Amino acid sequence: MKFLDCNECKQLFYQKEIFVFGAGVDGEKLYSKLADIITINAFIDNKRYGDGNLLCGKEIINLEQFRQRRTSKQPIVVASYRFMADICNQLVEEGFVPDKDFFIWDDMYIHHQDAITSRYITFMSNIWRDKKRETTDRIILVPFDSRHDQNSVQYAYCSNYLAEKYDASIFGYCRYGASAKNASKVVFDIYKAFNVVGLVDSALNADLQKESDIIFDNIWRNLYTWEDWKNITIYGICFGTTVITDFLRTELPDYNLRSERICTFIKKTIDTIVFWYRYIEKHNVVTVLLADAVCWEGYIRDIAITKGIPTYALEYIMQKAYLNFHNRHDAALHFKDMWNQLSVKEQEYGIKWAKERIEKRISGDLQDVNEFVAAHLIFDDKKQQVLDQDNKIKIIICPHIFEENSYQFEQIFDNSYMSWLCHLGELSEKTPNYHWYLKPHPCGRRRDFIIMANFIERYPKIKMLPPGVSAVQLKKEGANFALTVCGTIGHEYPALGIQVINAGQNPHSAFHFTWNPATKEEYDKLIMNLDNLEPKNNLDELYQFYSMNYLFYDWEYIPYKSIFYQNPFLSMCKEELMLYGKELGTWKYEEYMKEWTPQRHKELYRKMECLFQKMDEWEETIFYKRQVSVEN
Repeated sequence: MKFLDCNECKQLFYQKEIFVFGAGVDGEKLYSKLADIITINAFIDNKRYGDGNLLCGKEIINLEQFRQRRTSKQPIVVASYRFMADICNQLVEEGFVPDKDFFIWDDMYIHHQDAITSRYITFMSNIWRDKKRETTDRIILVPFDSRHDQNSVQYAYCSNYLAEKYDASIFGYCRYGASAKNASKVVFDIYKAFNVVGLVDSALNADLQKESDIIFDNIWRNLYTWEDWKNITIYGICFGTTVITDFLRTELPDYNLRSERICTFIKKTIDTIVFWYRYIEKHNVVTVLLADAVCWEGYIRDIAITKGIPTYALEYIMQKAYLNFHNRHDAALHFKDMWNQLSVKEQEYGIKWAKERIEKRISGDLQDVNEFVAAHLIFDDKKQQVLDQDNKIKIIICPHIFEENSYQFEQIFDNSYMSWLCHLGELSEKTPNYHWYLKPHPCGRRRDFIIMANFIERYPKIKMLPPGVSAVQLKKEGANFALTVCGTIGHEYPALGIQVINAGQNPHSAFHFTWNPATKEEYDKLIMNLDNLEPKNNLDELYQFYSMNYLFYDWEYIPYKSIFYQNPFLSMCKEELMLYGKELGTWKYEEYMKEWTPQRHKELYRKMECLFQKMDEWEETIFYKRQVSVEN
């Protein structure tokens, strides 16, 4: 089976029409690189197809629709690194011939090895050879993904330290339920180089499949609402929030919670839970290392933690995980108490600093904003009017990103963004005295566009605002209220005079410059009586929060970026790299080999004990304070 890079695709399909199998990040990347010289008819996807569903302006269809649309033997190009082997097997079973009916795009060298990867495998093997040990019955689990990502460095140091500490063997698990049998052999060779013994095959045997089917039948017959989802409990563990976040991060939400698509998802989810519960029950797993420890990984996380197994997140953060883990966001719930621990001089400085920074931020200064978010923000006013010009109350709905983890705090609408959005859609039908608008998230991508378009179609009383319209313009045109679950607009819009209503716990809950109803009933009471709502103009508390969040609190409790790497590009995710015209790839291996030294390696390995101790000791109520000079 031949693997094609971009140049080979251009030569083979120049001025021809193709279909791309994969409507995710890889399909999107292929389109951006090849659409100027190759005609892409549509994307094929097993999950994201549907009437009106688009990616890069092209329809997303299923395989049966492809058969109907294919008119002149147009080929399929598979663009899905994580599920490439599964898709190829599916196509072969459907009678399609490799290298004739379908081809594989592997511009990232995931499934065939380039020279850099070959050198990197030898390099890693030489580094970790002295830590290689005999296989034991004690197991350290590490994340495996069929992608070239520098996170393998963190995994190597942490897993080998723990393997030595517990005299354990290192095994990988395939993220997102991908098949171990179809994992990238190239990437797995890298893992073997740092002493990973094998990959856990999560396929169910006959007995486990029977057990899973029984559990599914019992759960599915009672699954009708998002509240039912939130309460999903298996083996005495409440997986509800994890199931919701996994679904919203990877699937296209369905307004019919009894649809075939959702039924398939729930069944596969229960298969995952059954396998990992029985695997961890049967094996002597001493530590679980996860990537981000949320969404799909939450199933393994909650099972391991319930059984008392230490569990850690290592991707773009280093932190000990807990049930319904959602990063370190809970620290913000204690910012008011932490503020009171500052000296009077520090508080005065913080207020002054925050006031100046917020004024600059409103004017377009983005130094306190994440680089990726900042690149998508627009502060210039649109030439055209975007809000209706009358005396009706104007409400701006600010949805979150579905391509990311949707659970950062406890939410009053069943921990489901979709439950919240649908509730707002229903309220829009009952409030003729309001104008409702949807402001797309500036960093929305792929599924976000599909979900928002479907939402507007279902609830026509809500109008979609043009991309990039600024909050400044919305205020000028009369926006009164903005609705979010827990977003940063909570400390952005109040400075402009737009009242923000949250839908659950949020970073601003400890303060009184936003509205924080505690129940659905309180929420509806606020929404239905906006004309009687007294504005919250507590700017002092806004300044307190802002200075705590951006000045005094040290979010980089463990600065893994500088600990593991010298080159800042090596610790960046794909979205951050895009800002510099770069993408994930084997070039990271080359750069890492350049900066590595035996001395740094020894020093870093010695730090592992301290790093794990710090992760174990972190508490959300403790004020981890930055060193800030408050001298004038």
